[in-house]
Amino acid sequence: MGLVHAWRMQKLVSEARAAHARGDRTFTAGFDIDPAARVPMRKIRKEIDLIVDAVEAIGWKCVQVQPFLHSVDIGFVRAR
Repeated sequence: MGLVHAWRMQKLVSEARAAHARGDRTFTAGFDIDPAARVPMRKIRKEIDLIVDAVEAIGWKCVQVQPFLHSVDIGFVRAR
C-alpha cells in the first residue's frame, strides 16, 4: 500500500467518523478507476473490501455497491 493510498483511506475513515458523530443516517464512499490502466477485477474487489471493512468498523452497514463506468460508489446506512 502506497502513501497516497494510506492518506486517502485515512481521509475516508475520518469523514465516515465525522458523519457518524454528526448523526447522519447515510454515508457514501467511492473511488475512481483509471480507464487507461487495465485494473483486474480482483484488485477492484479487494479495494471495495478494504473500504467496507474500514467504514463498517465505525458503525456503518454497507447496503449497496454500484459500479458505474470507471467508478465505484458504496452506500452505507447507520448500523447503531
